Amino acid sequence: MKKYALIISVTVLAGFAALSLQTSHQKAPTVPSALTVDTISTQQHALSRSIHILGNTFAHQSIEIKPEDKGKITQVFVQSGQPVSEGQLLFSLDDRHQRAAVKREQANLKEIQRQYDNLLRLLPNGAVTQADVDAALASVEMQRAELDIAKAYLQDKQVTAPFEGRLGLVDISIGQNIESDTVLTTLDDPSKLMLNVAIPATYLRQLNTGQSTFLANVEDNTMVKATLMSFDGRVSNETQSIQAQFLIDNHSLGLTPGSLVMGDLTLPSQDAVTIPIQSVVYRGSERFVYVVSNNTVEQRQIQLGESTGEHIQVMSGLSTGEEIVYRGTVKLHDGAEIKVMERIDSQGIAPQGHASQDIGPQGIDPQNSHGLS
Repeated sequence: MKKYALIISVTVLAGFAALSLQTSHQKAPTVPSALTVDTISTQQHALSRSIHILGNTFAHQSIEIKPEDKGKITQVFVQSGQPVSEGQLLFSLDDRHQRAAVKREQANLKEIQRQYDNLLRLLPNGAVTQADVDAALASVEMQRAELDIAKAYLQDKQVTAPFEGRLGLVDISIGQNIESDTVLTTLDDPSKLMLNVAIPATYLRQLNTGQSTFLANVEDNTMVKATLMSFDGRVSNETQSIQAQFLIDNHSLGLTPGSLVMGDLTLPSQDAVTIPIQSVVYRGSERFVYVVSNNTVEQRQIQLGESTGEHIQVMSGLSTGEEIVYRGTVKLHDGAEIKVMERIDSQGIAPQGHASQDIGPQGIDPQNSHGLS
């Protein structure tokens, strides 16, 4: 009986040992396989860049025509939209009182001049003193000034064009009483149009006054030449942009002030390290790539610049010739083991086109105000 009990015990112990060995084999960790990726080497390319600009033109000279004095309109010499020359008479106001004042001052001057001439003839004979002559001369000069004032008041009743240009709407009628702040019409010189565009200050040193570009009039797609003339004297604290002013010669174009134009302003080409956008890993505001080292990868933070199609400029973090993961970044982590399936020829996917920064009427790129991806 004891013999059978011993045999049973040995058999049970052997079973437990086999089960335990089998379980330990099942729980043994498996060695992870390397992640498969495609890679590409960073290259340096001459990056052609441009700024896309959009804005409304305005006349080089543009004013509201107002009278120098209040009064009643007696003559309207022009019509709406009429071209006028510098100094051309546009409107006349009632000037009866001013004409009478001029005649009065002219008569006074004539009398005072006569008295001065008489004293001047008597001076050599000693009948009058030099002081009397000098006082009479001063009276003449004062009366001449009074006459000039009267003529100025008379001239204020005549409204003339201060420069050559084209009038706006004329909605003034004869007999209408106006004040000195009444707008009689507008006057624009459309021969030269200006365009103000806010450009990111980072491009300031890459632009030069005198450089030109061609812009398209949005209304009819007319191409116009715009020349960069000047920059504002300060950078905006809010937008970190600076106002640039362009001149458009409109003598033969016939554009209307206020026309919307758009186009590209070319920047000097720049040698830059570029990588495919597909290689970039985004995490919040940070950007990374996976740099290949032997059979592992290093997660490296980079700073990006301008994009050009499928490529993007690398400002810092990468050097020319480094191998990075092109496809297969989803499951990667720092230090992961990889197996390279294909090394992409970077020459075959070199950047095409221009790096562009979109600048709206206020100089703000709706998608990216700093040109960063």
